Amino acid sequence: MIGPIVRALARQKIPALLMVLETAFGFAVAVHASGLAVHYARAAAAPRGIDTRSLLLAVTERDGPSFASRGEHEAAVRRDTEALARVAGVRGAAEASSAPFNITHRELVEATPPGGASALAWMLDDRGGVAAVLGLAPLEGRLLAPGDAADTAATPAVVTQALAARLFPDGRAVGQIVRRSARQKPLAIVGVVPSFRAALGPDAGSVLFAAEGPPLGRTLAYLIRLDSDGGDDRAGARVREALERADPRRVVLVRALDEGAELDTHTNRGAGALALALIGMMLIVVFLGRIGMASLLVSERRQALGIRRALGATRADVARLILMENALLTTAGLTVGAAALAALRAAARAAAPELDLPLDPRTVALVAVAVWLAGMVAALLPALRASAVSPAEASRS
Repeated sequence: MIGPIVRALARQKIPALLMVLETAFGFAVAVHASGLAVHYARAAAAPRGIDTRSLLLAVTERDGPSFASRGEHEAAVRRDTEALARVAGVRGAAEASSAPFNITHRELVEATPPGGASALAWMLDDRGGVAAVLGLAPLEGRLLAPGDAADTAATPAVVTQALAARLFPDGRAVGQIVRRSARQKPLAIVGVVPSFRAALGPDAGSVLFAAEGPPLGRTLAYLIRLDSDGGDDRAGARVREALERADPRRVVLVRALDEGAELDTHTNRGAGALALALIGMMLIVVFLGRIGMASLLVSERRQALGIRRALGATRADVARLILMENALLTTAGLTVGAAALAALRAAARAAAPELDLPLDPRTVALVAVAVWLAGMVAALLPALRASAVSPAEASRS
């Protein structure tokens, strides 16, 4: 039965090919959208791992030239941290040019020797005290200290448990050396802390704290931990006033870190909803497109269908033929789409590992079933039209 159907479709190559390509494209887009939907839903529901409600981020920018030297920068940081320590409700503060849910970036890090495991890590600057202010205690080793920022052969670093598991499956991270894609200087891991979310995006729990030299500019930023109850509504105002008194010649902005975390959660939920909407749109596109192409196939074969009716085929036989043709084309489209999807994912993984999105096989299977059903439901109306072709059509030229 398949052979005659294939030969019949071969005589209408263009419509049949378009149906296959339409199904393949719709399947590939829907699979990626489903992966995004699952990823963002999980990200929105994942625990943060840190108490963002009791954390503030204060950013200051001086009115004047940039810091002239590292010593001047460090003196300004000491002055500000001493001022913050005197603020009621402040438990601790640390300079942080990057912070969770605020300013951070990812780098590819690789365990040494060359060829070791690699992973993408969210980078957080910590010249001493940042991990402690975030409420993280070392599971192994120690946290970073102010002296770690001095020039050494390898930059001291602390990694989260999630990143340590990726880089060192044997569980021995402290004392290991890793390299970063963006810098030549290696990192020496001195501690491991519990995993927490640092940003919006994949692998948000893979975080690396590195002790870098201070950037010489006009901006200073501080992470500030309040009392365990989250302080009060005036805590942010008191922090701003203390920093302004310490140096009136600058602008001070203070906000709760929880605002960035909530924005992250809402963004994840919105992105997941958008991905679900994209899946629905692709199913509609496949549905409408298949109706049009299947109807075209029927209209171009009315005489051939009339001959079948004249030779004794029933209306049910004709409808079954159209449905089987559509089932064959839909299955071919899904096969082409799956092969193209696998090839494109392999190429993307090799060119840009940070863009790789893990796909759940069960989700892919559900998308394939949904696309297949959409294609078959779309073929019902053309099949009914084909079954209504009269045997008299056989005599028309």
